[in-house]
Amino acid sequence: MTYREKSAWLMLLVTLMVGVYMASEVLLTVLEQRHLPPVLPVFITLTVTLIGLSIIAQIGLSVFHPDEARQKSDERVKGIANRAQAIAGVVLSIGVAGALVRFLFLSDGTVLFYTCLLSLVVAQSVEYAGQIIGFRNAGV
Repeated sequence: MTYREKSAWLMLLVTLMVGVYMASEVLLTVLEQRHLPPVLPVFITLTVTLIGLSIIAQIGLSVFHPDEARQKSDERVKGIANRAQAIAGVVLSIGVAGALVRFLFLSDGTVLFYTCLLSLVVAQSVEYAGQIIGFRNAGV
């Protein structure tokens, strides 16, 4: 398994953990209080947690695999990353477009925000999963 694949696995795990936790917190608030929670605390918590865990995970990976971390990416790896990013971009576009259409009917900015945030987390997860699948299929 290459360093980039290990990194993709780590980032997929971190993104899913933080995304599922935030989604569950929002869902629990909706079920208990019958309204969506304010967006700013959720956004700040999501952002700070995701950045912090990502930094810690990447530093840990680099410490355990220093030689692999220093290697430059070859063209196959760049192609796999570009393909995964393109797919993730489509997923994000569909999610945001759906959120905007929903906003036209509901006129609720909070729902728009949470739908776009969910689309971003899903798209990022798709990107990491696409990289992993690409690395596995290419034998990189």
